[in-house]
Amino acid sequence: MSVLALAAAGCSDTTSPASDDPASAPSLSAPPQSMRSAAEAQALAAWQGMWQAYARAGLTANSADPDLARYARDRALATLTAGLKSYKDKGQVLKGEIVTDPRVSNATPDVDPTTVTITDCVDDSRFLVYKASGELLNDIPGGRRSALATVTKSNGGWKVSSFGVQDPDTC
Repeated sequence: MSVLALAAAGCSDTTSPASDDPASAPSLSAPPQSMRSAAEAQALAAWQGMWQAYARAGLTANSADPDLARYARDRALATLTAGLKSYKDKGQVLKGEIVTDPRVSNATPDVDPTTVTITDCVDDSRFLVYKASGELLNDIPGGRRSALATVTKSNGGWKVSSFGVQDPDTC
């Protein structure tokens, strides 16, 4: 998680006398770093929100769950919906918890990012496949999987646009 450092930015004009007029006082504003920190925080929230939405949609294998599109778009949304549709077609659902521990590895452009790259170690060891009847289908847990994602800012806010998740025990 990024640490937000605030700094006071001011002007010093030695040619004019000090004034008690608040309008002539130097303004304080957050440095450009705060825009980067805010972008990183929103991108991380989108990544974590996507996994939470996927877990909820997995309970019924609902590929049309609107929360998926709230956090994901493009290839990421297509991947999630195709996976859920596949489970639904087989009469399967997903239950359990997906644990994430994301970190920002890059953000561009530097000052006011519109693209953030996230690395994570996604733990799906407690996220299992069940028959729609509720019977456990596969009790072989997943594991800790290395993941890389691209989160982009658009008119709809910050959304995961692509991601890849590796095999279990890769992190």
